[in-house]
Amino acid sequence: MIYVTGSSGFLGKHLLKALGSNVKRIPHKEIPTIKLKPFDYFYFLSTYGNMASHTDSDKIIQANVLDLIHIAKQLPRLDFKSFVFVSTSSVKLPMQTMYSRTKRMAEELLLSFIEKYKLPICVIQPFSITGVGEQGEHLIPTLIRSCLEKEMVNFVPKPCHDFIDVEDVVSGMLTLSKLSVKGMFELGSGTKYSNEEVLKIVEKVTGKKANINLVGQMRMYDNQNWVSNNYRARGYGWLPTKKLEDSIKEMYEATKK
Repeated sequence: MIYVTGSSGFLGKHLLKALGSNVKRIPHKEIPTIKLKPFDYFYFLSTYGNMASHTDSDKIIQANVLDLIHIAKQLPRLDFKSFVFVSTSSVKLPMQTMYSRTKRMAEELLLSFIEKYKLPICVIQPFSITGVGEQGEHLIPTLIRSCLEKEMVNFVPKPCHDFIDVEDVVSGMLTLSKLSVKGMFELGSGTKYSNEEVLKIVEKVTGKKANINLVGQMRMYDNQNWVSNNYRARGYGWLPTKKLEDSIKEMYEATKK
């Protein structure tokens, strides 16, 4: 038995495709009341607050903390191979948000369960996940549309991100869960790209110029050092395989279709 929450999201859809059959999807509204049955793997992807439109504080606390507490309290009585919780690399940024702080609370809770109960809990901190199916309001899908449709894009050149393809993130999650590892793991490429560098790649791939409007700042927490520097997951045999340009090419082809 495999449990998955957040299966309708960008990462969740790719994970479901990789898992195949024997998966029990838990809808968001059922998480606060579900009584877990014995399982092998649990992938907790459900989240709220990582998009600009996610402004409801109650929903952020419910999805990132309270829902997890309900699930976590049941874990010590169950025998399972791995519980994987997807957090965020934004917990490491100098400027925090309610979203990142609630994710940090969730991380601390799960670390305490590892320490007290010796449970095989794996906390994933993915960096900027990209790839086919990425949310349309994110940087790369927006730039691709701008090149194809001349959509006006407000653009800040200097902020940097560590982009990692969604299929590499899924591969990392599956690799670590199958080994029943414990603790915190970053999943990133280890290479940072500025928004300006991303723009150049998108324009190269599409063969067209984006319609951009330069602005001073859009997100207060953006900075130029958002990149993975913890390669612990690689010690367990995982490596990212896709270059950013390859991911953008696939996204471009999917957008054209």
